[in-house]
Amino acid sequence: MSNILEIDLNKKLEIKINNEKPVALKDLSLSLLSFNHQFHKFVESETDKETDIGSELLIKEVRKGSIVVELVSQAAPVVPLLWEGGTLNQWAKLVQDMCLWLLGQAENPPKDVSKKDLQEWNQFVEPVAKDHGSQMNINVSDGGTVINNFTINSTEANAIQNEIARKVEALDTPEDHIHRRKVMYWYQAKFDPHSDTGNRAIIDDLSRSSLKVIFENNAVKDGMLHPQERFNKPWHELAYVVDVEVETVRGVPKMYKVLQYYPEYTFDPEED
Repeated sequence: MSNILEIDLNKKLEIKINNEKPVALKDLSLSLLSFNHQFHKFVESETDKETDIGSELLIKEVRKGSIVVELVSQAAPVVPLLWEGGTLNQWAKLVQDMCLWLLGQAENPPKDVSKKDLQEWNQFVEPVAKDHGSQMNINVSDGGTVINNFTINSTEANAIQNEIARKVEALDTPEDHIHRRKVMYWYQAKFDPHSDTGNRAIIDDLSRSSLKVIFENNAVKDGMLHPQERFNKPWHELAYVVDVEVETVRGVPKMYKVLQYYPEYTFDPEED
């Protein structure tokens, strides 16, 4: 059984999914929609901003064992710009290079990618990744002559998805363990503005345990030790909104370095 994605122009791009099991409609739809969106971004990057480009996947034919879909441009005058210069082959090369990068066979991606881009590439290979023994073949031909052809098997599709998961997790992890605008309250405070010892605080969003606290600089420290006069409580009984860097030992949080605090958000934690 195979599902075929075909661009029926002078040059043709064909994607065949040779599957062992029936492909779920949702998986196939998301795969094609993700492919289409990434292609649309590619087209926009290859044209000037004043050009009105539209492209979409249109179902051309459904028959036993295969689905044929056309990727077309809604802006006919731009078609020569898109296809005559070999841009279709360039697009297929980008897809190949993206897969090679996600397989660890290239140092850098062919284009900068966002979290959403990674998620769409993940959806693109989903039908093959979920079907052991299946494969996806991407073929670009010009008048019957193959000018680009590569295959992704189910093992490689799974490897691509695993790498995408790692990259998405890295994007979600704050750079250098820096966490922005977290609520911190004191567990233990030493009444000595000249000492960094004896101060411990809790940031529930990061750790239930109290951790040692140091400050990025004296300005931040002095500001926190002298809160606004609108409070009738000493500074160590207030809650602060801060940017902190979490210092770890063998991956375990051990210390907060307060980089910045936001005095306008300081509040009494006992008030509703």
